Amino acid sequence: MKSCEYRRWRHRRRAAWIEAHRKHPDTEVEHLIEFAIRWAPFGGATEEEVLVRFGMTTRRFIERLWQVIPESNCVQDEIRILASAYPHNRRTGATGA
Repeated sequence: MKSCEYRRWRHRRRAAWIEAHRKHPDTEVEHLIEFAIRWAPFGGATEEEVLVRFGMTTRRFIERLWQVIPESNCVQDEIRILASAYPHNRRTGATGA
């Protein structure tokens, strides 16, 4: 095998390995989704838990969750469970006009 062929083969092999072992591109995203899934059976995490764990309000947590879900490896069942616990348009005590 010529050196240029070997380099291409090695590059393809490494790219395939990286793709196969990638869960979520960002560890923050991974932790956010795992946390949300863990709390989903209980109707979602409490405001205190979200604040302590991520340093953000529940509203911001939900916004961030729905920003990262399209890029995640979540299956449809997980997305359905998350949608029931963390609705997209959830109100957090604010009265709207």
